[in-house]
Amino acid sequence: MNTPRKESIFDRSGLAALSDLQCSEQQEIFLQLEREQDVFLERQSEFLSDNYRWPRAPLHTWSRVWEYPYVYYHLRKQVETLGPERDYSVVDLGSAVTFFPFSIAKLGYRVHCLDVDVACELNIKRAANAVPHPLGKVDFKLILDGRMPLKDGEVDTVYCISVLEHIPNFEDTIQEVVRVLKTKGRLILTIDMDLGGSMEMGVGRYYKLRSCLAEHFDLKEPEITVHPLDVLQPRNGPFPDMTYSIWQSRMFYFRQRIKQLMGKKALHDLPNLAVWGAVMTKRAK
Repeated sequence: MNTPRKESIFDRSGLAALSDLQCSEQQEIFLQLEREQDVFLERQSEFLSDNYRWPRAPLHTWSRVWEYPYVYYHLRKQVETLGPERDYSVVDLGSAVTFFPFSIAKLGYRVHCLDVDVACELNIKRAANAVPHPLGKVDFKLILDGRMPLKDGEVDTVYCISVLEHIPNFEDTIQEVVRVLKTKGRLILTIDMDLGGSMEMGVGRYYKLRSCLAEHFDLKEPEITVHPLDVLQPRNGPFPDMTYSIWQSRMFYFRQRIKQLMGKKALHDLPNLAVWGAVMTKRAK
């Protein structure tokens, strides 16, 4: 007889909560991923090229501390629910070069890392030979002209971690996600949201994004309200290096002044960010 699974803090959609970081389940997943990131970083001299420009240890940032465990939990749950004997394929959309796809491969997935950055291609392929990831596989495919190099209905799941909000025409990307997903395939999505409304994902774009997603997907997990004082933000995250110091504040305003002098749009205050996550199922036509 199967024992009913205890409800998790991650069995929901909505804003990340600071209190989530105090949960034993989140801490257990985070510590596991931290160990796996350490192995990845120890071997990066074997595969990482000098022209790679993205953060080397993304797990230790205010948003990824929640996003990676959130996505990992749902991918692990999928394997546990449906059984390990199936051949699962998953896309890491906007992958960059991180430890995370190798952690997912250890669950038994075939992970297709997709990115527009050509520097990622060589680095991921080298990392696949240097970083242990038994059970699964990791490969890389370059996105050209906005089209994913995958067949229609080829993959079970797409996960996209803080990428979609940076794409100007996210509608086209969502259409591509719909195309490559199998019927009832899943999209696990996280985005950084600007609560002040002046950055890439302000109020207007957020509702536009939700409307676009609603055309093709149903929320698999209910959206749960988080108390405003419990919303996870850079200012209250667990890592001191991600808080806004006096020096960082001064540099922010200096850069905005330079933008004004160059005739560019400037922000009036420090970004007031939050993270929104969701697990969605592709709607059958």
